[in-house]
Amino acid sequence: MSKQERTLLWITEGATITNNGRDYIIVSLADINLVLAKEVGSNEKVLLKIGDIGPPKKIGEAKAPQAVTKELAVVSEEDWAVAEERRRHIEPLLRSDYQKSNALADQAAAAAGVSRATIYRWLAAFRDTGLLSSLILNPGGKGGKRPSRLSPEVEAIIEDCIENFHDTDQSPSTAATIAEIRRRCSNANLILPAANTIRHRLEQTMGRERIAKRQGKAAAHDQFDPIKGQIPDADWPLAMVQIDHTELPVIIVDDIHRKSIKRVWITLAIDVNSRVCLGMHLSLDAPSAMSAGMCIAHAILPKEKWLARLNITSTDWPCWGTMSVLHMDNAREFRGNMLSVACKEYDIDLHLRPVKKPRYGAHIERLMGTVSEGLKTVKGATFSGPQEKGEYDAEGNACMTFSELERWLVLFFAAYHRKRHSGIGMPPLAKWKEGLLGTKGKPGRGLPARRLDEEKMRIDFMPFIERTVQNYGVLIDDVHYYHDVLRPWINAEHPEFKGHRRKFRFHRDPRDISTLYFFDEIARRYCAVPYRDTSLPPVSIWELRDAHRRADERGIPHENEKAVFALINEQRKIEENAAAKTKSARRAQQRRTLHAEARKVTAENLPTVSSPLPSGSPAAVRGYNPDEVEPLDDE
Repeated sequence: MSKQERTLLWITEGATITNNGRDYIIVSLADINLVLAKEVGSNEKVLLKIGDIGPPKKIGEAKAPQAVTKELAVVSEEDWAVAEERRRHIEPLLRSDYQKSNALADQAAAAAGVSRATIYRWLAAFRDTGLLSSLILNPGGKGGKRPSRLSPEVEAIIEDCIENFHDTDQSPSTAATIAEIRRRCSNANLILPAANTIRHRLEQTMGRERIAKRQGKAAAHDQFDPIKGQIPDADWPLAMVQIDHTELPVIIVDDIHRKSIKRVWITLAIDVNSRVCLGMHLSLDAPSAMSAGMCIAHAILPKEKWLARLNITSTDWPCWGTMSVLHMDNAREFRGNMLSVACKEYDIDLHLRPVKKPRYGAHIERLMGTVSEGLKTVKGATFSGPQEKGEYDAEGNACMTFSELERWLVLFFAAYHRKRHSGIGMPPLAKWKEGLLGTKGKPGRGLPARRLDEEKMRIDFMPFIERTVQNYGVLIDDVHYYHDVLRPWINAEHPEFKGHRRKFRFHRDPRDISTLYFFDEIARRYCAVPYRDTSLPPVSIWELRDAHRRADERGIPHENEKAVFALINEQRKIEENAAAKTKSARRAQQRRTLHAEARKVTAENLPTVSSPLPSGSPAAVRGYNPDEVEPLDDE
């Protein structure tokens, strides 16, 4: 198995980087978007833009342990618990210069029951990837022993002791609980569990419910609920980020006829400490898990390529990085499995705000209000109500297209970031810089790592559907998908439940359902899986659902893919002819235009059907041409 790929670029003093094929060593952080670097060999010092630098060459790098590279769906809760425990042990070293922290490493090694070298291997794996799954090591590999599997009888005694002895009004100590568990195991002639095993079990489950049992609901509230009027633990940039949606109070026009269509939804992410807008996603579609995921990915990733695509060169947006805590409200799109699994993979602590308690989202609410207030000066603004609007004709005055509004927002945030914010007493960008680079009296947290695995991150934050792989491929929403990469997984048996077929996770972009993204465990990467009938046009999930409704009215079965997609083409022609006359037709046409633009971005950043398969995959070994889809007989 090949060496684990580096997926993070750490921008710290002494780090090795590349620029235009040359090797450099970072001497100092000149600014939040500049580094002073020294060229290896000539020792010439130059200022480099962070957006122009790349990761170091892999030759001579210290080896890190192999992560169990597989789709997140098949990672067991036990494996996640092991990874989280290892993450807890290396936490102090992540906050220091790990090359000079032998004392901390020795402390961590003693607590984890492993060697110092193992601690450094865990640290290297996590620093290279930033993924919690990097701490799930290969069975039989180095990096410390996996926790021993206790017998069911011992597990039952531990569980009973925790519930009926430890979590009681008397609140016995951890030492007393360990002694009681070992006493009961001894009486039952069972192998005694190690004291550290029991202690770790108690630490892993020391959550709100246990505190409430042992110390009461008030103590649990004090420990786990934010204090009214303040946000705890937001002392640094990226410590806590809030995200939410709102419908912008401005009507836009379509690209072709420049006539009004509708208002636009925006998803925003704000860094609580500095108040910078960390990310955004604009859409004509209603809020969904996809828009939330795209906003999170936009917040984490650098913004240079995005600004270049918008042809914006007059300003920058030097804010990126993986947040520690992510606050969201309880809307349905935030409670799905996709966000939960993806946030766990990227070591993000996901918090859902209490229902009907808006004070917990005050910072993001204020940011959305600031944006709405700024849009009141734009033609087509709808204002906050009839009284404020008066006789103003919002639809008649609308003039900005979707792309023009997106550019307006970028420039708006550029000004917002550099204007004094009354809540923090300085501009958000100055606060962001201060928190990262530090001041004379307070050290900064350092620049966040830049993710190099953009493809994987964007797919991980896409909605997914679980399906078995059949002889014909995969069937989702009565549409067939197939690619030869699926062949080894046809009718695959569930690894734990004999006689049951295994379900696999297929990610897809609802704006373009022509492609699924499947994680091939043999190739160890995401692969694109197209329609089985490649003559079908790319469509959105909303177009497909509408076509299914019209098919039902005409008595056309959903299984007749060509007839259903013919209805979509028919509807598109009707809308195209009516676009000059009706707002709904213009709206539908504009949505398709935006979805087509999204497909272009997908082609730049995500795997495509024509992409060559990685060496080692079954298809590549057979010399299969990925541009072809091998026909199979229907069963």
